[in-house]
Amino acid sequence: MNKTDINRLIRWTVDTNGIQFAKQIYQRDEPDEYTREKFRGMQTNLIHWIANLDYKNRQRLADAINNYEER
Repeated sequence: MNKTDINRLIRWTVDTNGIQFAKQIYQRDEPDEYTREKFRGMQTNLIHWIANLDYKNRQRLADAINNYEER
């Protein structure tokens, strides 16, 4: 991991909204109570949220970050 990776992680977490979050990480078409709770967890305790992701969701996070295009 380098500075660019950290910057992309930060930009993704700040710029992603609840709809994108639900789709990209949890593959839900619409946010529901579960994804809203996870979104709040991501916003308030990022490291804890990442540490609790399973392998597939952690890979989806990596893909979302790597495919992120800054606005």
